[in-house]
Amino acid sequence: MTSSADLRRHQADGRDARPRRRRVAGSRRAPERPVRAGESAPEVRDPAATEAADHPRAGGPGKRAQRHTLTSRGAAAITATLALALLTTVLAYSLRSALTEADRTAAVGSARTTLETVLSYASTDFDTHVAEVLPLLTNPFKDEFGQVARTDIGPLAVENDATVLAKVHEAGVMDATGDGGAGSVVRVMAFVNQATTSTAQQTPAIDQNRVIATMTKVGDRWLLSGLEAY
Repeated sequence: MTSSADLRRHQADGRDARPRRRRVAGSRRAPERPVRAGESAPEVRDPAATEAADHPRAGGPGKRAQRHTLTSRGAAAITATLALALLTTVLAYSLRSALTEADRTAAVGSARTTLETVLSYASTDFDTHVAEVLPLLTNPFKDEFGQVARTDIGPLAVENDATVLAKVHEAGVMDATGDGGAGSVVRVMAFVNQATTSTAQQTPAIDQNRVIATMTKVGDRWLLSGLEAY
């Protein structure tokens, strides 16, 4: 015979043995606890924003600013280098020795003697004259004068049995370049008179000429490198 106590114990055991319900995926969760007064709502972070903040894009404003800074520094460095090179060139040129008064005097003296030698000749020994004159000249003027002397001046002098005597009356420096060393150039203006006699002209005829003689320093000598009459 079953007592009432046994019956109640049996009913309790039956409730405990009843299987529990499992929550199916997709079913509703229990509602979250409402925010109480005085509490702040929990912060919800956007995953995309978090990723962007933690890993900024390459080439963003910071990267562009860095590239701009590097470019500006490079341009400034190049400008400074060019300015320094220009300054060095100017200083080197300004510190170079200028043509001295002694150099000018020597150039004018050489111009005087060279002009009198070149512009004086006789038909009787014209070839000897040319041979003596050529060492006083420098190329390309040397070759040009030799060609003109043999093809034009010489034959005309022989034909007229002419004798010419040249004399420089005034000479001075027009301009000069260089430092007095090899390659320096001095242009000399000279007033030259030529007295010419020939078979037809027994009394000397005086030709007054104004010429520009270009004198170039070759070694330790001033040689004639150009001659213009005007």
